[in-house]
Amino acid sequence: MAANPLDLDVRGALSVDAQLALLELPPQLRRRLLNNVTKRVRSMGRKRVREQKNVDGTPFAERKGSAKGKKKMEAGLAKLLQVTRVSSDEAELGWKNALTRWVASQQHNGVSERRTAAQMRRWNKVPPGIACTEKQAKRLRRLGFRTRQKGKKTLTRPSVAWIQEHVNYAKAGLLIRILNDERTESSGAQSWDITLPKRQFLGVSSGNETSDLVNQVFQQILNSPR
Repeated sequence: MAANPLDLDVRGALSVDAQLALLELPPQLRRRLLNNVTKRVRSMGRKRVREQKNVDGTPFAERKGSAKGKKKMEAGLAKLLQVTRVSSDEAELGWKNALTRWVASQQHNGVSERRTAAQMRRWNKVPPGIACTEKQAKRLRRLGFRTRQKGKKTLTRPSVAWIQEHVNYAKAGLLIRILNDERTESSGAQSWDITLPKRQFLGVSSGNETSDLVNQVFQQILNSPR
């Protein structure tokens, strides 16, 4: 696939006669053509996300860890995808928010970064007394966390609600690390590589697909009431 899958030349997808007809269209109809083609590309991208497939038809790389299989990948990006700019000469499909555009780029192109323990400690600092998250509480239960609760004689596995009420964020993080070390032998690594695989749902798979798409919309424009 091309380096920029969103760079679609409408003129190159039309026959010579169709290109001449395109030049004769008034600006508002050329704008409608570009807007409709761009929306079709968006629909195709959203369909791939529902099917969890790349532009070339291969399945998305699976998630790793506890999040595996829980939620469709890229669903949030697909929902926010929109026509951000359109004129009689060009149209742009993407995301208005700069952070969302950055996330989409990371997902589309894939990325590999090195993280260190010092970085994670610095980024994960939170004010004292902050309650643990639901995700932390569920993780503690999966790791077998047990405690002595009021009115019970033996150690029991508390509910998620109890953990969130009685265990703060910092303590939950410490307990998770301790229980993880007990369950699996830790290598003690102070740095590691994080790899995000490519998941490319946006674009067109071939020149023929582009031509078919553009010609279909173009004929609809030509045959529609002016």
